[in-house]
Amino acid sequence: MTKNAFLNPSLLFLVAANIFCIWYYSEHPDGFSTIVWIYWFQSIIIGLFNFLDLLTLKKFDAGTFKINGEPATDKNKGCIAWFFLVHYGAFHFGYAIFLLVQLGISNLNSSVIMLVVAGFFVEGIISFRKQKAIENVNPVSIGALFFLPYLRIVPMHLMILGPLFFGWQASTLFLLLKTGADVLAYLFYQHLYGRQINE
Repeated sequence: MTKNAFLNPSLLFLVAANIFCIWYYSEHPDGFSTIVWIYWFQSIIIGLFNFLDLLTLKKFDAGTFKINGEPATDKNKGCIAWFFLVHYGAFHFGYAIFLLVQLGISNLNSSVIMLVVAGFFVEGIISFRKQKAIENVNPVSIGALFFLPYLRIVPMHLMILGPLFFGWQASTLFLLLKTGADVLAYLFYQHLYGRQINE
């Protein structure tokens, strides 16, 4: 990875956001639900922009990726995008129900949530524009684009199952997994788009 990759505004914002979440939890231990809902909204924003990315792809590498047994083409890329939206959205609808039941919304800091979520949305717009500029010149893997957002599913799953089956502390586990998922997603996108995304 180049030096420019570490100076990428997207990575710097990502690191800052995770440091803020860790700091916020250390200062407000009762604010764990706020952090989890921030992650949920962040994940929704990522999914939305990924849907738009898939829907507007002009040049892409289908590779071995198939839908309903058929390789990806210009004719069915719209179906791929909508399938992603429904499938990814279903996961997060289920998580929303779990969060409402287990954590509720009574202790949420709505001001913090709106501020951080607005930051993620602006960063999403900037990254989306960069990615589209690259995709217009160099084909990217439609399969990789389809599956990358699902990295976000792992922290939610383990936060639900870890304390239940292994007695792990949900808050510490989630903060570590959230940071790990964000960094891994960034690294995968760097590999997918190459150096051009840092320019």
